[in-house]
This record gives sequence, structure tokens and C-alpha cells, in this order.
Amino acid sequence: MTIAIGTYVSFLTLAGSETGYRFQNFHAKETRTFQGSTYLFAGFGFSGGTLDLAAANISASIVFAANELDLNIFKQVADLRYIAQVNTVWLDPETLNETSTFGEEIYQVTGFEHDSSRVQLRLGSPLDAVGADAPRRTLTQLLVGSLPSTGSITLN
Repeated sequence: MTIAIGTYVSFLTLAGSETGYRFQNFHAKETRTFQGSTYLFAGFGFSGGTLDLAAANISASIVFAANELDLNIFKQVADLRYIAQVNTVWLDPETLNETSTFGEEIYQVTGFEHDSSRVQLRLGSPLDAVGADAPRRTLTQLLVGSLPSTGSITLN
């Protein structure tokens, strides 16, 4: 049995607004329409994360080929902590047309690294973990803004 899988990725602001950064990785040199939006071709690889019952997240990432334009785009994506919406689809192996959606995942871009050949976006959960044994997030000025000098925070 032959299977083929394709990936669509779009980046949204933290407020959920479109950024216009939408890519697909299986129709070279073509644009594709998926769920009413247009996606440009970009050679990239996606490695999804999983959660177990103890909320241990295995890291997720998206790796793109590096060039000057990509570096500028993905530096902005990481600096502004955009949301990455990743849709994985089953493809007909002969036509590469979508037959169904395999999964939809949502991540927050938490950083990036690059070298002369690739750009890797680190992905994490856009939501705080909840549960008694889940690690808590550290509040930073980037996440919550400036706190008044007269304010206090209590974590239960």
C-alpha cells in the first residue's frame, strides 16, 4: 500500500489575525488552495509533537531551506511569537490531490535557529498547561507586559 502525506502551514498573530504567511510542501512550484486560503510552495519538513498523560511534550519543529528572505520572515515569526497552524493531509499517491485531512495542530513559535542551509522553527503549546503535575510557565514581560510597581502576583 502506498501512502502520501502533505502539510499545509499558516502563521497567525497571537490575536489570531492572518499574516499572509502560508506554505505547502508537496506541489513544487505551485500554489494550492486549502480551506479557502492560498498556500505557496516551500520545501519544508514538519516534525509534530505529542503529549502523554504527564504532559511531557516531545518537541515539534518546522525546518525550511535557508535564504535571506526566509531568515527575515522567520525571525519576525519567532520574535513576535506567531501561532503556527499545521494541517496534515492524506494525498492520492498518483495525483497528489488531497483525499482527507489527517490532523490539525496549533503551536506557538517559541524560537528559531539557522545555519547556512536551514532555518528551524521551534514550536510549543500556545496555551498554558493545566493540571497538578504539569510544569508552569514563567511569567515574563514579553508574555504579560509591564506590571505596575504596586501590583503583586500570587500563584496557587
